[in-house]
Amino acid sequence: CVCVCVCVCVRCYYMISRWQVGRVNISHMLTPSGKVYAELTISRLDKERYYIVTGSGSELHDFRWLKHHVPGNAAFALRNVTDDMGVLAVTGKYARDVMAKLTQHNMGHEAFSFLECREMNLGGFNVQATRISYTGELGWEIHHNNQDTGLLYRALLEAGQEFGMGDYGTFATNSLRLEKGFRGWGAEMNLDKTPFEAGLDPFIKPNKKTSFIGQEAVQELMFQEPKCKLVMLTVQTHNQLDPYGNETVWFDNKVVGNTTSGGYSYQAKSSICYAYVPPHLAHLGKQVYVELLGARYLATVVKDPMYETEAVRTRNAIREASASV
Repeated sequence: CVCVCVCVCVRCYYMISRWQVGRVNISHMLTPSGKVYAELTISRLDKERYYIVTGSGSELHDFRWLKHHVPGNAAFALRNVTDDMGVLAVTGKYARDVMAKLTQHNMGHEAFSFLECREMNLGGFNVQATRISYTGELGWEIHHNNQDTGLLYRALLEAGQEFGMGDYGTFATNSLRLEKGFRGWGAEMNLDKTPFEAGLDPFIKPNKKTSFIGQEAVQELMFQEPKCKLVMLTVQTHNQLDPYGNETVWFDNKVVGNTTSGGYSYQAKSSICYAYVPPHLAHLGKQVYVELLGARYLATVVKDPMYETEAVRTRNAIREASASV
C-alpha cells in the first residue's frame, strides 16, 4: 500500500531534544484555546535531525502553523521535504518476515520495537523505516526517495509473494483504525473539539514542565464538564449500508450529535462509527439512532477501542509468558 505523507526535517527542536535517537512520538499541536489543531509523529533520526510526519491533506495546514511559531532567533532550520519523499506501508501478520527478507538488520520485536525508527538498507535502497501502522497491526512505514518508489514497491511485492502479500486500500485501513480506536484529523479531531472531548486524554500532559501552546487552556478544561464526548457505536444496518461521517445522531426524537467517520467492522461483523454525543449518553450500552439516507438505525455505545492493537497484544503476551515462568 502506498501512503502519501508530509515530511518536515527539523534541527535542534527544544523539548524533543531529550528524546532518544531512534524513537518516535505521537504528538498533538493545540490552539491557544486548547482545541486540537493537528496530530503528527516526530522521529529523532540522530543528534540534530528530526522528522515530522502528518497526513497528506494537512501538509500546508500544519507546515504553516510550524513556520508561524518558529522564533526569530531559532537555532534550527525547518524544511518541507514532502516532494522529495515517498512512503510505502508494509502491514500485517507477515510484515516482519517480508522486511527480514530484504535487509540484514534484525527485525525482531525487541530489536526493532514499536515506535522505533531506523535508517537502513532495504532491498538495496536507503530508507527510513518506522515501526508504526495506522491499521493498529504489525507494520512499518518505509520512507524513501520518491524516485525509488516503483522499484522498492516491486521488491516488496516479490519478497511477500510467498506470504500472499497484496495491496490494501483506504476502506480497509479505515475499518482497522476504527476498530483500534485511532482518531482521524478533520473527523474526530478538529478545531471545534478539545482533547478531552476527543478522548485524547492519554496524550495530553497539562502540567508538564515545558510550556506549550494551549497549556493554560487545557489546565482549565480538564476540570470542566465537556460539552460532548466521542463514542464508538455499532449500528444495526443489517449490512445494507454503512455510516460514513457527518450523519445525524438522534435520541428521544431530538438531534443530539453527529457521526464523524464510520465503516464496516469485520471483527464485530457490524457497521460501526465514531460520533459526538452529550456526556449523559456517552456510557456503555446507551442506545441512540443514526440517520442514514433518511432512515434511522439503532446504534449502541460500545467499548473504545473495540480491539487491542498488535503492540498491546504482544506486550500482554510477553507479560503473561513471564508470569507463568
